[in-house]
Amino acid sequence: MIYLMNIKYSSHSVDRILQRDISTKDVELILSEPDGKIKQSQDKYIYYKKLRGRKDNLIAAVAVTKKNMNFEVVTVMINFEVK
Repeated sequence: MIYLMNIKYSSHSVDRILQRDISTKDVELILSEPDGKIKQSQDKYIYYKKLRGRKDNLIAAVAVTKKNMNFEVVTVMINFEVK
């Protein structure tokens, strides 16, 4: 089954993606196949995943989730720890 994702990025998330050397493909993988997710508010979640080839622990994307695989990425984090 193929899922088509529609991902929008805030200007802050683009800055963090570049700063933390995370590709948009990585973000898509985190959102589509997360190791876990934590609800932050009504429609905002932290999606996190351990990515192969990276040594900076879990990578996380904070995104507002819309219907039908639509996301708006607010920020991305490295060395994320689940508490």
